[in-house]
Amino acid sequence: MGCQACQGDILEFLNLGKIPTCDFLTKEELKTEVFYPMSLHYCSGCGLVQLGEVVDKETLFTPKTGYHHIVSLSSSFKKHLEELAAKTTEKFNLNSDSLVVEIGSNDGTLLEAYRNLGVNAIGVDPTDVTKIAINKGLTTLTEWFNESTAKKIEKDYGKAKVVLATNTFAHVSEIHSITKGIEKLLTNDGIFITENHYLLNMIQELQYDFIYHEHYREYSVRSLNNLLNQKGMEIFNIERIPTHAGSIRSFAGKRGVYEISDSVRNLLKEEEDYGLNNFETYKEFSRKVTEHIREFPKMLQDLRKEGKTIMGLTGSARAVTLLNACKIGPETLDAITEIGQSKIGKFSPGTHIPVVDQNVLFGNNAPDYGLLLSWHLADELIPRFREKGFKGKFIIPLPKPHIIE
Repeated sequence: MGCQACQGDILEFLNLGKIPTCDFLTKEELKTEVFYPMSLHYCSGCGLVQLGEVVDKETLFTPKTGYHHIVSLSSSFKKHLEELAAKTTEKFNLNSDSLVVEIGSNDGTLLEAYRNLGVNAIGVDPTDVTKIAINKGLTTLTEWFNESTAKKIEKDYGKAKVVLATNTFAHVSEIHSITKGIEKLLTNDGIFITENHYLLNMIQELQYDFIYHEHYREYSVRSLNNLLNQKGMEIFNIERIPTHAGSIRSFAGKRGVYEISDSVRNLLKEEEDYGLNNFETYKEFSRKVTEHIREFPKMLQDLRKEGKTIMGLTGSARAVTLLNACKIGPETLDAITEIGQSKIGKFSPGTHIPVVDQNVLFGNNAPDYGLLLSWHLADELIPRFREKGFKGKFIIPLPKPHIIE
């Protein structure tokens, strides 16, 4: 296949083999589990980094078992969205006459934050999680966002001053229809705000666990701007933010409406200086990933040989790639601990590690080590585990594996 954005030639630089989707499975579901190819490619034309083969959107986001991700379960990310709503409301003078549209609105956490600020906001999301938002009285369309949806929203609600996509713009498959829909839905001075995991962070910090089937693309400023340019938009301001171990928040408008800030030029230069426009950079990244996949399991196996017990902490989506790529299964991890009832009693995709209630960490059968699978939240999670009574040591798998006493 050609580039998802420009249809140019793409070059493979990392192949992780076949890996399942992020849905945790019952024992019965293990019998029919499906694995899909996972390889990462670079477009020599527009610079977009993308999956070589994509899983259809219905399989990923509307499975029979229900969508696995609920935004409000992360207290830190809930706070992040509340701050985003407050900042944009003030910055762009939003009020009850302003229409804000969120693509991928999930359980309505951001919509609710806008409502509390007196801003008119509606959401669009195809997953079953929207029932949480709807039950809160938040206006939500349970469907895919595309050009057709945008026309319907404009007809029923008018044009939007702001369209947001927080950690969803890399997840959408019909990228050209969606981008065109955003441009048509915006007022002449409207703003498209999107937050995405940042390619530069992924390459610099070896964050290969962030490569999974739901993430069709990894954006740089260059590739994101190239995509938006095709539909008459351009990034005029950009911020680096800490979410998901390093993301970018970009502000785009219709071409020529807003003055381009130095933040855009500075990051484009930083990307070029680091080598993001050079295929050799990605080949070196692949070499380091291969080395990590070879060496990290040995670290865990050595602890097991010493008679130590290890459990995974939090069954995150990004853990699916790490565990499968490193072939870490129940022979290494006794269990994965969780607080979410939807996962407890099930098994990790591909590696089939049992998921148990997190309370096991705080009793007599607590493990010696906890492998922090959501390692990017270490500063938030470690104090929380300590406060609850976990006395073991923490293993941080990436970027460089190490142990915290």
